[in-house]
Amino acid sequence: EGTALVYSTTISGSAGNEEARDIAVDATGNAFITGFVFSSNFPTTAGAFQTTKGSPNGTQDAFVAKLAPGGDSFVYSSFLGGSGGTSGSRIAIDASGNAFVAGFTQSSNFPTTSPAQGTIGGVRDAFLTKVNAAGSAKTYSTYLGGSQSDTGNDVAVDASGSAYVVGVTTS
Repeated sequence: EGTALVYSTTISGSAGNEEARDIAVDATGNAFITGFVFSSNFPTTAGAFQTTKGSPNGTQDAFVAKLAPGGDSFVYSSFLGGSGGTSGSRIAIDASGNAFVAGFTQSSNFPTTSPAQGTIGGVRDAFLTKVNAAGSAKTYSTYLGGSQSDTGNDVAVDASGSAYVVGVTTS
């Protein structure tokens, strides 16, 4: 173990200011990645839930991508964000292949779906988004925050599919 490189790849758009923040691997070898991108031409896949960048140039969107086991193709790749800065901090996978992304957003129009909290509470809120196994839809996506600044720093998923988020708050 650990004696050979299985694969190495770069995922980026033309801005070149992209950062992967976390990776999770499922039982079949698919790699799930989240982080942030500044490029509007970051590679997304047809059928992904958000194929265009939500924020203007100079501001980052989160991204979520699923790479096939060989690392040579996307199963899906999508932006995740609204008009304000957004970053994915951590990603977890459940037994069904759904991805759970936690991070922060400064966007008042962050793309929520069946939210527990439908509006931003402060200048920066944590968020939690569950993406279906195909990457074609968000099962749910919600703000998590109070009146100041909040960040989701990690996410875990239990055997029943419940998500747990920890982070930092000044609210």
